[in-house]
Amino acid sequence: MLKNYIFDLGGVILDIRMQNAYEQFMALGLPATELEKGGSVYKWMEDYQLGLLNTQEFCQQIADKCSSTTKPLDIEQAWNSICLNIAERKLNALRRLRQREGVTVSLLSNTNELHWEYCCEKWFNANGNNQADFFGHIFLSQELHLQKPDPEIFRTAIRTLNANPSETIFIDDNDENIAAASSCGLQTLHATPDIDWVESLNL
Repeated sequence: MLKNYIFDLGGVILDIRMQNAYEQFMALGLPATELEKGGSVYKWMEDYQLGLLNTQEFCQQIADKCSSTTKPLDIEQAWNSICLNIAERKLNALRRLRQREGVTVSLLSNTNELHWEYCCEKWFNANGNNQADFFGHIFLSQELHLQKPDPEIFRTAIRTLNANPSETIFIDDNDENIAAASSCGLQTLHATPDIDWVESLNL
């Protein structure tokens, strides 16, 4: 019997398009090579996700790589353009699951301060909502200084929840993350465009 549900954010709950930020960064004068593996901005995005850079540092450093008129606020707006929408049916499904007796619902995400604040402002803490309506526990890469697919982030969640891995399911859209969770003994659901987790979990 499943007692613990752990959800990824981007690509599972939140609709995202990473290319939006890349396109806007380049429109601001950022060389495309900076976004490739080995580029400075590519590394800063990783560091920001791990909490090794704060928001001010992240935005200022990228702005400095763009045209001379680019401001940190321009970078913030471009970065947040990745976040598209959270469907109301997904919020309702999480809310229903959260209300089930004997069940824990958690979020475990490779994310960053700007995106998390944006999601809370737009959805989780908006329109009378509170993030506690959806999640009992929240595990964020920038706070843990760990990111998927590192198995330690899953072990950290299991320890915090005091959960039995065999009674826990992790829902993610990335096959590497799914494999890492499986290696820690968790049940998994690989959410793809063809697999609707709301229906698959009978929510």
